[in-house]
Order: sequence, then C-alpha cells, then structure tokens
Amino acid sequence: EELFSVKDVISPEKILLSNGLQVRLIGIKEKEGFFEQAVDFLKDKFNKRKIFLKYDKTKYSKDNSLMCYVYLDNKTFVNNHLVRTGFVDVDTESECRYKNKFLEAIKDGKRMDTK
Repeated sequence: EELFSVKDVISPEKILLSNGLQVRLIGIKEKEGFFEQAVDFLKDKFNKRKIFLKYDKTKYSKDNSLMCYVYLDNKTFVNNHLVRTGFVDVDTESECRYKNKFLEAIKDGKRMDTK
C-alpha cells in the first residue's frame, strides 16, 4: 500500500493529502452541529501518522472527488471510527461496500454518547 500524509482536514467528509490530492471519505455525511468535533477527531487521528487508501466500485463522486476508505498505517479503519463517534451520519444515498457495517456501528450502540 502506498502511504500518504494528511496535510489538512477540510471537512468531516474531505481531507487534503500532502501531494495536493483531495479525497472524500466514502460513506460519511456531515452532521449538523458536529462539524468542529468531527474535524478535530480526524486531525487527532491523522496527527503525525501515515495513511493508505482503498477504493470501492465507484471511484469518483458526482463532483469528481476521489472517493476512498481511509486507513491509518496500523490498519485502523478511519471511516468506521468516525461513524462510531456520532459526529457524522452515514451517507445512505450512495452505495458503498461497508454501508451495512457503518449502519451496524450505529444500531449496535457502538457510537459514543454525544449528548
């Protein structure tokens, strides 16, 4: 796997890599009122860590963003961890391989209490 560094967290859905590539996290939908918490969570996760990307059947979104599953160098699945925080919603409008896994993370009560 090719490793990358994250230069910036643009939103809970998008990150900017050190090579200038902008990536959209598959299955993630911004949740109103939790923008800052989600961005801070991602910044903390990516702090001084390398990441690698995996793709689904659909590689580009409607707005031509590269869509990826993001993993830390220790194989931590960032998309799923972000869903489990409760700071984002699952993007149920688009198809993705792990949509059921993300929905299960919510249903099983694995999300942290955000109230």
